Formats: sequence, structure tokens, C-alpha cells
Amino acid sequence: MMTNEDKFIAKSKDFRLHFKLTEDDVDTLLAGKKLKYKGLELGTRTVTLELAEAYPLIYGIEYCDFKKDETTFPEFSELPQSTQDYINDRPEGAGDTVGLKGSKNMASYVVRAIKDYPVGYEFLNVEVLKELPSPLNQASSISWKNGLLKGLVKSMNKYKTYEDENGEPKRGIIYKVLNPVTAELLEKAMKNIEKERLEEKKTGGDPVD
Repeated sequence: MMTNEDKFIAKSKDFRLHFKLTEDDVDTLLAGKKLKYKGLELGTRTVTLELAEAYPLIYGIEYCDFKKDETTFPEFSELPQSTQDYINDRPEGAGDTVGLKGSKNMASYVVRAIKDYPVGYEFLNVEVLKELPSPLNQASSISWKNGLLKGLVKSMNKYKTYEDENGEPKRGIIYKVLNPVTAELLEKAMKNIEKERLEEKKTGGDPVD
């Protein structure tokens, strides 16, 4: 039977691998707290209270929630900004964000996709992503807290199970519409999209539809 320490270590490893972090990456993210993670999974380091409380904060989760069986991986956009920045800035992680760089105006395409969502409507990121043009529909998250999307929706801190394109069960965070997409916001988004299309044509690139 697994002890609480065994469960913590197993879950910590699952989270680390899900976000493609190495043990050294984790140590770097914990450096400000002068704690070490490397060796924990091999059993050469023990779980201290300080480490148990600090490690989940990398993912924006309090220890009391992290240890619950129902707590699973947050969306990338729900990670603390410092963790997002670290993952995005790693050279070896550059390929992990493919799709997000297919357009400088991903938020504009998201605004267009959710323009008819009423206030109070609840949805998963995957429902919006599948409505975006390629390669944006290959992204794994949406940054709802920045730019044109700021203030439109909020995380409900609840999860819903759905099937991916391969029929595999997945879990996603439920979001709720706080404010509608106004005519002014939609107009701004459409201008951004049109401007990008014109720039793509000038440079000979393939515009995002």
C-alpha cells in the first residue's frame, strides 16, 4: 500500500513530466526558496514539509489541494507567470509551443470564435481551440488574462472530462463567460486579423484564415 509520501512523489513526477520539466528545471524554479527536488523520485531525497508545500506552487496549486486525488494538471495558461515564462524561454522547450506562434494575434481569432458566447456560458478551452484556424488549433492553451481577452472569462476551478480526437478521455478546466464580446472588441479583433493577412500577402506567406 502506498504511503502519503509515495503518493506525493508519484504525483509530483506526473506533474513534472506533463509539463516536460526536468528535475534540474524544478530545482531552478525552487531556487528562490533554497530547496532541492532532484533525487526525490529516486529516493535519495526525502519529502520535507517545506518541499511538500513549495513544489505544488510551481503549478499554482496549494499543497492542501495538490494532495487531493481529484486535483489534476492545470491548463498552461493557469500556471504562475514565472513558470510560464520559464517553460517558454527554455531553448529545449521551443518546440512545445508550436501553434502559438502561427499568428501574432491569437487573441483576435479567439475573440472571433467566442463572439456569440452569452454571459454565464461555461466551456472548455478545447471547444474554442478547435474553432481556430491551423496552426492555432494545435495549441494546448489560451492566455485569457492578457490583451484583448482580459476580463472576458474566468476559471471555475472545476474540471470536466471529454474525449480527444483519438477518443481518449481527457480533463479540462471549465471557464465561464463574465463579459460579452462587444461590437468594439470584435471590430478591433477583425482589424488585427485583416492587418495580419495583408502583411502575410506582402511577405509571400500563407495567411491564417
